[in-house]
Amino acid sequence: TMRIWNIPARTCAALATGHTEAVGSVALSNKIGCYNVGGKSAENGAGAFAVTASKDRTLKVWPLPGSAVLDRSDEEITLQARLSIRAHEKDINIVSVAPNDSLIATGSQDKTVKLWRSSDLALHGTLKGHKRGVWDCQFSQHDRVLATGSGDRTVKLWSIADCSCVRTFQGHMSSVLRVRFLETGLQLLSSGSDGLIKLWTIRTNECESTIDAHDDKIWALDLSRAGTLFSGGADSKIAVWRDTTKEKDDEKREAEEKNILMEQTLSNHLRHKRYEQALELALELDKPHQVLKVLTDILEKDAASNRGIETLQKHAANWQLDRLIQILKYCREWNTRARNSHIAMLVVKAVVTTIPAAKLATYQGVPEILAGIAPYAERHFDRLDGMVGNSYLMDYTLFSMGSIHGESKEGYDEWIAGRKYLPPKVVEGRIQIGGSLVVEG
Repeated sequence: TMRIWNIPARTCAALATGHTEAVGSVALSNKIGCYNVGGKSAENGAGAFAVTASKDRTLKVWPLPGSAVLDRSDEEITLQARLSIRAHEKDINIVSVAPNDSLIATGSQDKTVKLWRSSDLALHGTLKGHKRGVWDCQFSQHDRVLATGSGDRTVKLWSIADCSCVRTFQGHMSSVLRVRFLETGLQLLSSGSDGLIKLWTIRTNECESTIDAHDDKIWALDLSRAGTLFSGGADSKIAVWRDTTKEKDDEKREAEEKNILMEQTLSNHLRHKRYEQALELALELDKPHQVLKVLTDILEKDAASNRGIETLQKHAANWQLDRLIQILKYCREWNTRARNSHIAMLVVKAVVTTIPAAKLATYQGVPEILAGIAPYAERHFDRLDGMVGNSYLMDYTLFSMGSIHGESKEGYDEWIAGRKYLPPKVVEGRIQIGGSLVVEG
């Protein structure tokens, strides 16, 4: 049987009896104006109607007497089937009515979806392509297409005009039980036995989002006109979901505008050499490259007075824990490259000389970051130590070149005068090479 209920009165308004087995799916016509049609016109198919599909594999169309009769009747009305047909060779899982009430779609365990004309239940076409039974089908409100969900874990989009498959969406790990179009008609929602709800963009064929909605099969999925999503599962839960796309887009746009403004401010600070303000702003924007550039400029500015480390210590003393961890992570990355290791080591020095080691060890995550810095630091120190050792050999070689001919200096002065590069000479107790480079003697 099928019952139509008067929701305000909480009473049964109409009863339809005629199937020989359980009714598996029910659908109502969509045209609001047709519910005002009554009398003989309604009985002849000009008014609203209900459609039922049963395990007896039949499809029945039941004319409704009109809203005036259904609302005022004190007793339940018995409905009579106007049309009936054996629709499929296996159980019918779902029935759906087109937005203009012209077509009825049925999905079955026989892996097919059939389209029927609502006026006489003549077969309009058969949609073949699913490898397992079809659990749901839904007409689009905007285009002549139909979406289906199947036990083969796919969602398919079909053209009503030629009954061809135009899109296949794959991503569910188990049977797709329900499918719905969003209000715009540009996206699809699907739910499955895996307890997941997926959002698909039709144009790109991509899954935009996956919601872990239930702990069991999701048998119910629907959208209100306001855009609220409702889902019900075998875990005995009904979930209500609100579309926050617009809010997130607004937040993203505001964040982008704020980011552009802060980047412009950062550029102005760098242009006017306000390095302290630039450093804090670059850290807030989470831009490691800009932070490295600012730190380099600070150290170069204070190189003559050797106050660069003092400037860094002043900043390190004011950093909060999250900022401290952020800058140490930057140092860990910078320290992996030899050309940036000098800046990284100076920043680490400023931190460990400002904050006691015992206190640093209590900060969560800091010991691990410093442990990641240590291996590369040792490698850089070994490299520099080797360079210093080699420089002594170079100094000795250059210093010895002046006496390469022993004590005799015959022709040596003429040779020096004719050379493009000058040999080293002692200037104020130091060795000068080529007239520019000075090393300790």
